Formats: sequence, C-alpha cells, structure tokens
Amino acid sequence: MTALDSPPVPAPVAADRSGLGHQALRWTPRLLVLMALAYVVLVRMPNDQTFAPFAQDAAIYGIVGLSLNILLGYTGQLSLGHNGFYGIGAFAAAYSLTVKGVPFGLTFVIAGLAGAVFALIMGVVALRITGLYLALITLVFGLTLEDSLFQVAWLTNEGAGQQANRPEWLFDETRYFYFCLAFLAVALYLDWVLLRSKTGRALLALKENERVAEAFGINVTAFKLLAFVLSGALCGIAGGLFAFRVGLVVGSGFGFALALTFVLMTVVGGLGSRLGVVMGATLFATLDYVLHSTWVHHINGFVFRTDNLDQFAVGFIGALGLILTLVQYPGGIGQQVRPITRWLSGHPFSIHDDKDAGPAAVEGSSVRA
Repeated sequence: MTALDSPPVPAPVAADRSGLGHQALRWTPRLLVLMALAYVVLVRMPNDQTFAPFAQDAAIYGIVGLSLNILLGYTGQLSLGHNGFYGIGAFAAAYSLTVKGVPFGLTFVIAGLAGAVFALIMGVVALRITGLYLALITLVFGLTLEDSLFQVAWLTNEGAGQQANRPEWLFDETRYFYFCLAFLAVALYLDWVLLRSKTGRALLALKENERVAEAFGINVTAFKLLAFVLSGALCGIAGGLFAFRVGLVVGSGFGFALALTFVLMTVVGGLGSRLGVVMGATLFATLDYVLHSTWVHHINGFVFRTDNLDQFAVGFIGALGLILTLVQYPGGIGQQVRPITRWLSGHPFSIHDDKDAGPAAVEGSSVRA
C-alpha cells in the first residue's frame, strides 16, 4: 500500500469548551437560588430566637404531614384522628423520660411505638369502613383519647401536665430546630424509599381501586393496616419532638382543631407531594406568627381589640386555601411550585405544567370525607 492509498489521519480537534460553559451558565442561577433558600431556612430563620420555636413547629408539622400523607395521599384513607397519635407520642416521650428515666434518644422510639400501636387499634376498628364513616370513626377516636387517656392521673401528673425537659445540649432554640430538621430529613428519605418499594406501589394501588389491587394479589387488609401503623409511628415521633419543644405536655392541646389543622395543611400542601406537604405544614405552623406580627396585630390594636382575631385569620386563610385546592389547584402548593422545582432540577422553565404534583396526586373531587 502506497502513501497515497493510506487512510487520512484526522486532524486534532480542539476540545469543545462551549458545552461546559453552557452548563455552567445554565446551573449558576439555579445554584444561587438554592443557596439563598438554604441560607434562609438553615441560618436566617433558626437564628431569630423569636421565630425559632415556630421553625421547630414547622419541622414537626412537616413530619405529621408526611405521616398523614401516607394515609390520605397514598392510600386514600381520610383520618381525623392524628391528633390522638400526636398526643400519645408526646405523652409517651414525656412520661418515659421524666417518670421512668429512659434515655433521651430512646424516648422517640417509645413515642413511635405508642403511635403505631394506637394506629393499629384504630386501623383494625376502621378496617372495612371508608369515606365519611371512616372520617367519623377516626374523629371519635381522637376525641376519645383527648377526653379519657390524656386525662389519666398517672400519665398527666395528676392533671398538672407531664414534664419533658430537653438535654442541656439542646436548650438552645436554634440547636433544637436543627435536631427537629434532622428528623424531618430522615422522614423524607424514608418516604422516598417507601414509594420506590413494592410496598409503596401496593399502597398506591389501594387508592386507585381496592378490588383491582386484590385481583393482582395485593393483601388489601394487611396493607391498609401497614399504612395506619407507618402513619401512626411517624406521627408519634413528631409528638415526641413536640413534647420536648414545649417542655410540658397537657391533654387540652390535642383537640379537634389540631386534627383539622393537620388535614388542612396536608391537603392544601398537595396530596402525594412531599415538598408540597412540607410547605403546607410550614405555612400552617408559622401563619399565626406571621399574621400576628404584621397587619393582623395593627388591625387588632386599632379596630377590633380582641385576642381572637389572629386565630380567626388563620382559620379563614386555611378554609380559603382548602377551597382553592379543591376547585382550582387539586395538587395544592406542590402543583403551584412545580414549575420552579422542575427548573431547579435542571429542566427548562415552563409555567404550563400538566404533570401531576406527585405519584399520588389526586383530582379535586377525590379530596372528600
């Protein structure tokens, strides 16, 4: 073979750096937005000692929202009894630490087990009930706990309330917020793992159609009970965090208003959307503080002069948010912020997003008692 017949040697090609430059340009604004959000959530809010307790409540309510989302968002089972799981978790943590001398870390295990046991009891009672009747059964369950167990003398320290003192290293409000935030991060991870497992897919199948799910070999009874147990365990742990947040657990704080708040924040946040549920929980946990420290405080001072205006405003905004969710935004806050979250994850920004807010997102007509 002659030199003329040999294949041409390709000329060296300069490295194409335009792609790297384009990627850097595309991700820079996203990283800046994420850093700003991280600064506000992780630094600015918790270091405000006035706002720090409300930030703790936001993290705790986020765990409750995720627990309720397992029932309402994934399996379609409406529960108005999560105030009972929340309360029993709080009392179990406080009692085990103060009276029994259980180590601090173990109290959250006990709180989770207590919530799981009571959720299992309620699940067995309500096993073959759905819709409005299930809501009524769970409501009665929560109210019964408030009027009976939460008034027992040995559990409530003769009605004076059960002490729940934090360890010395958690006295600082900012540090306790990070402690609650760590629990929320674990709950989010466990929820993510759950949905990607066979168990999670089975729970979603129950919501679509129980008869079809049973035809495909899914044990409807077992998975319903499992949903109640997982939900109750998470809610009980959140109750334990709340106990050490307030320092004194009394039975009067776990009534119907709290149960309704839990359902509202989950539905308004967005059924099936983890981020939406956490944002809805944050809204309801901090709304009282935000309104009372801004325009509601001034209106109350100059016009109404009442102590209940901020509570009325919270209830009104919650009801308005629920109506908007049912009528206009069935995916809740999760649906409304989805264009932003998709952009932050690297997709082109588009305000018109027809995808569901999450794997278990529901139509507005599906959010019913």
